[in-house]
Amino acid sequence: MKTNRLTITIILFFISFNGLYAQVMLREITLKEQIDRSALVVEGEVISKTSFWSNNLIYTSNTVQVYKVFKGTPVSTIEVITLGGTVELTALVVSTGLKLYKGNVGVFMLQKSDVNNAATNKILVNQFQPFGAIQGFYKYDVYSDVAVNPFNKKQGISLNFYKEIISATGNNYVEVSSFNTVELNRSLNQKSALAPIISNFNPTTATAGTKTRLTINGTGFGTTMGKVSFADADEGGKGSYTDALETQIVSWGNTQIVVEIPSGAGTGKIRVTDAASAMGTSSGNLTISYSEINVVYDPDDKPNDVPPTNGPLKPYAYPVQHYGQTSGGYEWEMQTQFFNDSEYSGARAAFERAFETWRCTTKINWTIKNVPTVIDVVASDDTNVIRFDNVNELDSGVLGTCYSWYNGCGSYPNLSWFVSELDIVFDAGGTTDWNFGPGPTTVLGEYDFETVALHELGHGHQLGHVIDTDAVMHYALSFNEDQRALNSDDIAGATDIQDRSTSTSVCVKPPMTDYSGPCSLSVEDDIFKLAVKIYPNPSNGTFYIKNDLNLNLQKATVYDMSGRLISEINLSGASETSTINLTGMAKGMYLVNIHSDHAFVTKKIILE
Repeated sequence: MKTNRLTITIILFFISFNGLYAQVMLREITLKEQIDRSALVVEGEVISKTSFWSNNLIYTSNTVQVYKVFKGTPVSTIEVITLGGTVELTALVVSTGLKLYKGNVGVFMLQKSDVNNAATNKILVNQFQPFGAIQGFYKYDVYSDVAVNPFNKKQGISLNFYKEIISATGNNYVEVSSFNTVELNRSLNQKSALAPIISNFNPTTATAGTKTRLTINGTGFGTTMGKVSFADADEGGKGSYTDALETQIVSWGNTQIVVEIPSGAGTGKIRVTDAASAMGTSSGNLTISYSEINVVYDPDDKPNDVPPTNGPLKPYAYPVQHYGQTSGGYEWEMQTQFFNDSEYSGARAAFERAFETWRCTTKINWTIKNVPTVIDVVASDDTNVIRFDNVNELDSGVLGTCYSWYNGCGSYPNLSWFVSELDIVFDAGGTTDWNFGPGPTTVLGEYDFETVALHELGHGHQLGHVIDTDAVMHYALSFNEDQRALNSDDIAGATDIQDRSTSTSVCVKPPMTDYSGPCSLSVEDDIFKLAVKIYPNPSNGTFYIKNDLNLNLQKATVYDMSGRLISEINLSGASETSTINLTGMAKGMYLVNIHSDHAFVTKKIILE
């Protein structure tokens, strides 16, 4: 989008390493508020799960064995209902949804659920749903003695985290079944003397969810298959890991493992766990440049869907693609209030700017119907709807959500999957202060609507979260932050999916065709957004703004988290590199404003 004056806004706000991040689609809910507003707070382990239909949506019922009850009536097992799942050859992935896996252990913040299981026509007595979507579960890593959710890392499960919960409830917990994190931590660490040793791995930079193979070399892996784990991108890699599926482990030997990097893996350490539960962690980080969403089909969750085969049934992860749904692509429809801009003035224009950014940069064939729709629900209804939520529809703390629907074909395990429908919903509950632009987000506490729309549309493009402060698909965002430009990795991931979608038919569906215009974004602006870079990142206090196109950069302004101006630096015009010196500033993340004369982009940097 051409403008008369170009303002590159790299707003740098201070955020401490242990402190305040916000998921790009979530607003933080404090632990105290979570506990106060939950009917049940328990420590437990997911022991089984099954998906089902209810009111044209797919849910998953996760059976949880309860170990401790911090609030509510003691019970031995409960059903935790999460939005999303796979039934037969239809799947739903929800960008803000809590994704649980068998063996996950942690603390659940829960409310009663009234979701009716269509298969049984029942609402179970001990049926709950997480409070605050993905925020409603603090996942344990007992080996490291941490509990993690998207905003917080609680070091010392029994020593600190239990005490914090007890302080909030005012009561001690009730032990339902024995589970001692101290003993488990001690047992796991005692095995460290015999733990696997990772000497190196390659490649050191890779992509996730693309069937990219990682070769891990070392000693002591054993000859019996164990687990390979990666930093969890949804949790920001704060000590939480996500495991490769057994079917993603290509080979396992005592000195070498070959594994496909799973969707959901982020930049961080790699962990190998041998068959005796001894764990070894890499000294260096694997860098994940982009991640693609996969459909995971687990026949063990749906025994009636899959005919018997020789040997045990195992879950598989499948890459997905788009197809030519209508005129070679997908036609979106805006719900009446959103279309007429009557809910919040400026929302439609902000969404359309984000929409243009994706399709003009990656050629995804998306269009918006020129008349509104009266459809005001999310459902499997063959309509791609953009809308604000109804009262209490989105979970507490959610800013926006993308619902990706898929259909599959083939015979297990040889399945193919395509995107059959997309819906995006934004918060209109009165708890979110939006900036609809097109100017930068300057009012303290506001969230930039275009930024959230760009991120959720990225999920619609079938990109997952990454841990990269320059990426639109970075897992975290602070308020007062504008991230309206795609970086090279965002574009590379989306282009990979687009190339697959335009070159290959799927399930007898026609391929997508490239979007051919019209396009209001200028090539000059697109190139500019990629031309200004910050390095090194993280930095020890001195970093550089690289100006690849010799643009006329004018000044940079640095702010702290309260919005207080820290420094104003005159930049060196068309010089290729400008130096910013924040030596002596506190460690953490910053956001900076840089002024020139063509476009607007957000960058971030971490001081360490």
